[in-house]
Amino acid sequence: MSSLPSPTQLDRFFLLSWLLACAQLASSQTSAQYAGFAVAAWSLATTLTYAFLYLLPAVTAGHVLRRLLGRAAPTRGRGAVLAVATVGLAALTHVLLFSDRVIFRMYGFHINGFVVDLVSTPGGIESLGASTGTVLTAALIVLGLIATHAFAYAWTTRARRLASGSSRRQWSAALALFVVLTLGERIAYGYSAMTNFQPILFASERYPLYQPLTFGRLAKRLGVAADEVPAARLHVGGGALTYPLAALTVEAPSRPLNIVWLVAESLRFDMLDPEIMPNLRALSNDALRLENHYSGANMTQMGVFSMFYGLYGNYWFTMLAARRQPVLMDVLQQQDYQFSLHTSQRFTYPAFDKTVFAGMRPGDLHPLDTGGSAWQRDAINIDHMTRFIDGRDRARPFMTYMFFEGTHANYDFPEAGAIARPYLEDFNYLTTDFATQMPLIKNRYVNAAHQVDKQIGRVVEHLRASGLLDDTIVIVLGDHGEEFMERSRWGHGAQFNRFQTGTPAVIRVPGRKPAVITGITSHLDLPATLMPLLGVRNPASDYSLGQDLFAPGFHRRYAVVADWNRVAYIGDDFKVTFPINALGAGRNEATDGEDHPLDDPAAAIITIRSSMVEIMGNLARFSGRG
Repeated sequence: MSSLPSPTQLDRFFLLSWLLACAQLASSQTSAQYAGFAVAAWSLATTLTYAFLYLLPAVTAGHVLRRLLGRAAPTRGRGAVLAVATVGLAALTHVLLFSDRVIFRMYGFHINGFVVDLVSTPGGIESLGASTGTVLTAALIVLGLIATHAFAYAWTTRARRLASGSSRRQWSAALALFVVLTLGERIAYGYSAMTNFQPILFASERYPLYQPLTFGRLAKRLGVAADEVPAARLHVGGGALTYPLAALTVEAPSRPLNIVWLVAESLRFDMLDPEIMPNLRALSNDALRLENHYSGANMTQMGVFSMFYGLYGNYWFTMLAARRQPVLMDVLQQQDYQFSLHTSQRFTYPAFDKTVFAGMRPGDLHPLDTGGSAWQRDAINIDHMTRFIDGRDRARPFMTYMFFEGTHANYDFPEAGAIARPYLEDFNYLTTDFATQMPLIKNRYVNAAHQVDKQIGRVVEHLRASGLLDDTIVIVLGDHGEEFMERSRWGHGAQFNRFQTGTPAVIRVPGRKPAVITGITSHLDLPATLMPLLGVRNPASDYSLGQDLFAPGFHRRYAVVADWNRVAYIGDDFKVTFPINALGAGRNEATDGEDHPLDDPAAAIITIRSSMVEIMGNLARFSGRG
């Protein structure tokens, strides 16, 4: 292929690719987007224009490359270069659209900072637990998209050429239509935001990288009520890190307690059931059991982060940049604790080796991401943990940590240990019908939780048999929850409802009487509870945003949960979400305590105004700007 296609022939190829992009966007939409004329017209206009915007980089690059090759001396392979580049860029756009559609269908969010971090960090993709069938299916779809574009390119570049004048007229008409549709879509969204016309606001969430336009100043001039706290103005302060706020005063206990800290991936609150997790339930009867407990996030990074730092999950970025471990770990090191830290994934994803355990010796970190299925790696890790306990220096206290992976999708367990049947045996993310097979998927999860409970039971029994249980603090938590369509989603990371954020929480401290707290508690309360036991005399506010669970009259009015772009106020009566950057600034969400939309969100926001001010202050408290 030595000759180059004409610009018109190239445009025909991109026209076909654009139609396919429209089809991809349409396949992710719902019937609600076409229930009324206004939202249907907006959806059609947005689909047509955004399909072109997604392809615009490929279109621009294809025409620029063609012009450059046309000006260069004719060579035998220049047509092939143009073909490969053009087909490759257009197909890549469609691969990204397809991937985004799958991610949104499963999790309710688009490709974002979380997803980019996932695929670019060592161990990230593996942490998804995708089956071999899922990988093969995805590979076939990618190859199919490439082949489709290759065929379209070959067909359009061999078709007869049109007159240049005709081509220019067509481009002029298409450009005029694009401008009209784009302006109409922009104005319609801005008006919807100003008047809280939710059908269009919700429909906009179906489009990746959708850029909302609002008329805040115009609304104010017209006397239209706006949100009490503008979403885009909530952010984590960008000043120098000030953590802790004051030097710690520590009187080390004469008899320091050991710490065993167990965290299970995606373990939600209702798994603390005598039939599902009998060992954990039995432990909770002799411990502090938190029955309305929330993670600090709906994802692993910020969930684990919040339980060790006692800070909102949004501080993850600040601590990661500073490579700053939590002051809790500082104190343990100062008191000569010995460490054995285990995970059935990697410490590099999420980057706990640069945050929670940034100050640990490499020899203290024991990742195990290969060598068997997730439940088998969990069991091997517990073998290693118990051997560490037996072989430790008995003159020094110890802290050991374990992150169980078995309860991560696709929920791994030995068939012989299944207690919930039937369950979905071939869990292929791309071919599974989530709407009809969700009960089978949840049974997998229950079986996985039961298997994790067996490993928790092994640890507790080993401590008891070794005579260490009464010298050891035992903590068991989930990093976050997991939803099974109770609120229309599967998994986690999409919403802040009870199922995605609520986890079991069991804390056994020697010498403390068993107790149950039925009010709201949070992962943020862990450091404030543990530090006094280590002899720290500072108020918890010097190093965390949590409270001491053992303090007389403990009461938490609300919890704060975070993701990459938002924070959420979680109270008994209301749950209100606030974006903290432009990517999360589409709209505020407000529901009642059971996650149902409110008829009057503005009234809820007014009710929690003082808490919102407190949250805003806390977002910058340790950044040097609080």
